[in-house]
Formats: sequence, structure tokens, C-alpha cells
Amino acid sequence: MKTIALFGASGGLGSQLLPLLETKYNVIGLSSSDIDVTNYAQVNKFFETNNIDIVVNLSGYNFDIFAHKIAGYDVLTQIDKQIDINIMGTINIVSNCLNKMREQQFGRIILVSSVLADHPVISTGVYSGCKGFVDSFTKTVALENANKNINCNSLQLGYFDGGLTYKIPENFRDTIKNNIPAKRWGMITELYNTIDYMIETGYITGQNINISGGII
Repeated sequence: MKTIALFGASGGLGSQLLPLLETKYNVIGLSSSDIDVTNYAQVNKFFETNNIDIVVNLSGYNFDIFAHKIAGYDVLTQIDKQIDINIMGTINIVSNCLNKMREQQFGRIILVSSVLADHPVISTGVYSGCKGFVDSFTKTVALENANKNINCNSLQLGYFDGGLTYKIPENFRDTIKNNIPAKRWGMITELYNTIDYMIETGYITGQNINISGGII
């Protein structure tokens, strides 16, 4: 049975995804209280002491603000947190999981991006930029490791029934749903099915897979 390290397992999507993954895989669910993804030493120790076949990184942080309003200590602290978790956290996880994967000639790395990487909306500039980094980083990691049977792909998530969707003010959520071609939120089973497919299909690598109900 393959072992998955699921980062962000206590979040709105992660907590729903965890029991589905456990029906087929050995899953180590990790929250920010278990491991600080921005701390290289902590991430390194985790991968040194655990044999991980598959990494799914759902950890992330969002703070919406217009670009011209980015000023002041409190706001800049939030911006730093976004960059640390979304970019440096991703780098720490990927760089530390690869050594053992390369030794065992197998690995699956699935990074969670967002449709906002290609379709930003107002006030999401920093978050969208971070997710754009994830998509680009995915492609390079895939190229570097394809000959070791290690796949790296990203999921450009749309709006799902859980997670950050419910941090959107309620009065905007209906408008967003009406602008989704499928006219509904994504289901957690659809996210699970996509992740399982990416794990099982070794010929898919370096892809930014849009799972958004038709947002293109």
C-alpha cells in the first residue's frame, strides 16, 4: 500500500479528502500544528524519518487586498505569510520529498494551485501570483524527475464545497456560483477521483489540471 503525505489535512477540503484517500492508501494527515511547512528543518526531518510515496499539498493561505492598499505592518505581515506558505512551503515540501523518491524510482507530487492563477479577480493579486508560481514550478520539477518515474502535477482548483469557498462573503457566493458554467460547487469526491487518477496514471506529468466546473 502506497503512503501519502497529505499536507493541509485539517482544512476544509483536507478534512473531507482524508477519509476518502484512506480507503485506498496509507495516509499521514498533516496540519500546521503537526508541521510548519515554512520551516525547512521541520519538513526535512519529516521526510527523513518517513517513507513517503505520494505528496499531496493542500496547505495554503489567502489574504485579499487591492495592490494600491498594500502598506503598513499588519498588511505586509499578511503578504509575507501568503508568500511563505504558498511559495516557500511548496519549495520546502518538494525539495525534501525528492531525494527518497529518486532513490526508490517512484514518486507522485500533487500540488494544489487555483483557477485564479490564470483567471485572477480583483484583490487577489498576491494569491494569484503565488499560485502562478506553483504552476510554473510544477513544470520544472516534472522535467527534472520524469526519468526517475516521479510525476509532478498541479491542480488548478475552482470553487469547491468546502475550504476557501466558505471564506467568501455569503452575498458574493451566489454570484460566483452563477458564473461557473456547471452552476454548482465542486464535490470532494470529484477532487478525490482526480487525485487518484493522477496517482495511477504514470504518463501524466508537468500538467496544470483545471478542475473548476468549466472556468476557462
